[in-house]
Amino acid sequence: MRPILALLILLALSGSAQSTTEVLSDQGDQPRGAVVLVVDGMGSAYVYPELMPRALDGTPLKRALLFNLTGKGARVLNLTVPVPETGPSHSVLVTGCSWADSSILGTPGATIFDAARAEGLLCLAILQRGDAMSMVLEQDGVLFFDDNSLWGAEPLVGSKADLPSDLADLFQSWRDEFPEYNRERGVPGYVGYNAWGLDAAADVVGAMGTRPFLLMVNVGAVDSAGHNLGAARYVEIISGLDAPLGRLLEACEAGGVLLLVTADHGMSFPSDRGKGGHSSAKYSSLAESVMVPAVFVGPGVDEIAVTGNWSEVDLAPTLLDLLGLLGKRPDLPLSEGRVIPVSKRCDLIVDAGKVADVEVRRDGPLVARASGDSRYIFRSLDRGSYTVVSAGRKTSVYLDGDRAVDLPIEAPRGFGAVLSPIFDRENRKLVAGILILAINLLGALLIFSIVKKGRF
Repeated sequence: MRPILALLILLALSGSAQSTTEVLSDQGDQPRGAVVLVVDGMGSAYVYPELMPRALDGTPLKRALLFNLTGKGARVLNLTVPVPETGPSHSVLVTGCSWADSSILGTPGATIFDAARAEGLLCLAILQRGDAMSMVLEQDGVLFFDDNSLWGAEPLVGSKADLPSDLADLFQSWRDEFPEYNRERGVPGYVGYNAWGLDAAADVVGAMGTRPFLLMVNVGAVDSAGHNLGAARYVEIISGLDAPLGRLLEACEAGGVLLLVTADHGMSFPSDRGKGGHSSAKYSSLAESVMVPAVFVGPGVDEIAVTGNWSEVDLAPTLLDLLGLLGKRPDLPLSEGRVIPVSKRCDLIVDAGKVADVEVRRDGPLVARASGDSRYIFRSLDRGSYTVVSAGRKTSVYLDGDRAVDLPIEAPRGFGAVLSPIFDRENRKLVAGILILAINLLGALLIFSIVKKGRF
């Protein structure tokens, strides 16, 4: 009896555990790197045409014209930061964790830099203001300021020993370029301060060649203008980002690099004449302080305006998803975020039911093929209609997001036809559980019988 039950259990469990093979389609190029541009203090109400900023007293405020921000790519219309302060917000951005602060950045695997470095990407940064040393130490190479002053400060170069020499030299050259951008005072000086960071970033992107990388850029003059110059000049400094942002965008497009433009917080004003703030009690809950832009441009990104309510914690997993790094190890163990649907590509999970070759076709032509497994994930398929084929079995599927399909199961014959309904995939765990319980009961009865007969 026991051998028969054991055989039935094996039959029930067979095929319930399966491996999965990942297949990357060649429908589109994967980004070879990414730039995360954080414009310190730039609220989305001042740059999105759908929104209208208002002062605390209800006065409508002007908006900036940023054609290179709103002209292409995927824009997330309603994205808020958990904490409208620079340091904590930067930590949230790179971990996907709402309560993160700078102390968490050294946790193994916690940041997008850890995930990128684990897959061979260089981690670089240009940080103008507001970042803790723990953020600087996350980088393989960095240009950073240890002084938040717009005038009189000098950028510093930091690098690990294995940073390629050409990049170390490039960082040094841009350190030397800073005074040329920072000579003037007033609005031109603010604009030049930001332009230096964006132009340096564009040059770094161009110099990377085929090397994969993740570059974080933080420009700080918009925040400073909001605090010191009032609403009108604040908007003027934002508008001054357009030309250097266009140069960075061109460099990213030429190199097949993903660009994310966002902010760490916004800016609120008491009136159209007063100076601004964002973290104090009277400002920290206002939409102008907590709503920030999130614009993705690059390979695999759809041309779309994303509605719904989203958080800064969603940016890290979305970035890694677009880079093909989401789910790799180390992952983001602290992340609370969701993937924002900005990708025009989808993943198709195919369960063949048995070890079999599988083909994915679109309008006849072959898109991807895999063999040697019973379950496959076909990555980065364009949206549209597909046919999945395996050993004469086929099914049609329309992809407008990630989907999972089961191929039709071949009809069993003979004794297998009798057992098939019992050991159907959906029933296997239930049947196995019942059989395991039965064999345990049988064993208990046998032990009781032996003891009762005095044969123990």
